[in-house]
Amino acid sequence: MKKILSITIIPRSLIIWTAFMVLMWLVFYLGLITHPQAWSNPILSMPVTGWEVLWFILIHNVPLALLIVIANLFVRFGDFTPGLLILGIRAVSIGWTAGTNSFIDPFSSITEANLAFLHIGLWETTAYILICAATLTKSLYVADSFPAKKWIEIKQLKDLRFTSAEYLIIVVGACCLLWAAFVEAFFPFGL
Repeated sequence: MKKILSITIIPRSLIIWTAFMVLMWLVFYLGLITHPQAWSNPILSMPVTGWEVLWFILIHNVPLALLIVIANLFVRFGDFTPGLLILGIRAVSIGWTAGTNSFIDPFSSITEANLAFLHIGLWETTAYILICAATLTKSLYVADSFPAKKWIEIKQLKDLRFTSAEYLIIVVGACCLLWAAFVEAFFPFGL
């Protein structure tokens, strides 16, 4: 884990992205194996679209992204931040929701769900990952272990410095989050 904190933003993002996807897909398959009935004759509904849906999605996704940022910026215990924990919980919740077909609007097949993931969920999850990766190394309070016996590093908010690459990754992450919300709100069946 120490290595992930010392590498540049692009490889760090790729490592976190890969770990997130592995965890999410493992949980997806666990949900699929334990709840196969969720995919046989689900009660289908017509997805709602429009501006109300866009705002609903953003009201739920933006605070989660901000929570990851705040958790990363606030504290780090050794090589672990609460932002990584939140990201891990998100991977598990997405995987379980998908594997058990527990969406607000269930999918008729696994293929349909995976296609929806490719044109919406992949953008959304990538946004969380990029935002997490860009803020992971910027903790104000750093301790060697959990619980913190002593803070080995203490910074002020004004001391935080982001590289231009980290700013770019944050902007790309924010754009991915907005794009995912826009596509889900206006093109739920694909572009």
